[in-house]
Amino acid sequence: MFILFSLVCSAQLKCPPLGKINNDGRFNITAGIGPTLLYRDINYGRNVGFAGVLKGDYKIYKGLFAGIEGQFGMLNSYGKNYDVEESNLSATAERDARYVKNYYLAGTLNVTVYPGLFFVDEARDFRVPSIPTLIARGLYAGIGFGGIINQYDKLYRGYGVDSPSGRGEAEEVTDEAGNTTRKYKTPTRDLLWPVFNVGLSMPINKYSTVGKGYWSAVLNSQFNFAAGDQLDAYTVGSKGDVYNLTYLGLKYTF
Repeated sequence: MFILFSLVCSAQLKCPPLGKINNDGRFNITAGIGPTLLYRDINYGRNVGFAGVLKGDYKIYKGLFAGIEGQFGMLNSYGKNYDVEESNLSATAERDARYVKNYYLAGTLNVTVYPGLFFVDEARDFRVPSIPTLIARGLYAGIGFGGIINQYDKLYRGYGVDSPSGRGEAEEVTDEAGNTTRKYKTPTRDLLWPVFNVGLSMPINKYSTVGKGYWSAVLNSQFNFAAGDQLDAYTVGSKGDVYNLTYLGLKYTF
């Protein structure tokens, strides 16, 4: 009996707090997918696109992370009543005939801060935290910069013909017969600065898994400000394009 009692006491002393072995992961990998919204020059009636995200982060200290992110997706902006003839519009209806559909590839470097993690030592959790506590720890904000490559798929700038008409980056193309035409330039490249992120990361199996890694659900909203003005293919009287990407994703911490 004395030997059994000694073994039980020894095991209790060496037993780590619940979840302790899962709280030391310094690397995060996140994959997500969600809608994009393109803003600025076109008086849009529909501006929803679609994109996927792959992001890697490294924990520098507690709630401070540095990372790199890649995106691939589509940006759309279709003017109000762009496909309706003027004669079919009411006297008060607005019409913007311009539209653009893009495929894009973007990459950013970023810093992310989880303010709630600076005030706790997760390795000392002896029980599963409450939902409000998990939310407080999972809220984050970030800032970054990067670049974007933009490939026009469909484009109409208006003013009579489907051509640059001086309103956007263009290039001259000469065929074998020597005829020269002006076409919109694609792909275009631009700097993204700043890039803002806000979101919430909620653990799924952090306090139940016996392994050293765990999964979290992520909801993120990102605002990307282009230094130039090529995303909607229209540059007259504008100050740069902006697009939002809101995605739902899964994060693996190890």
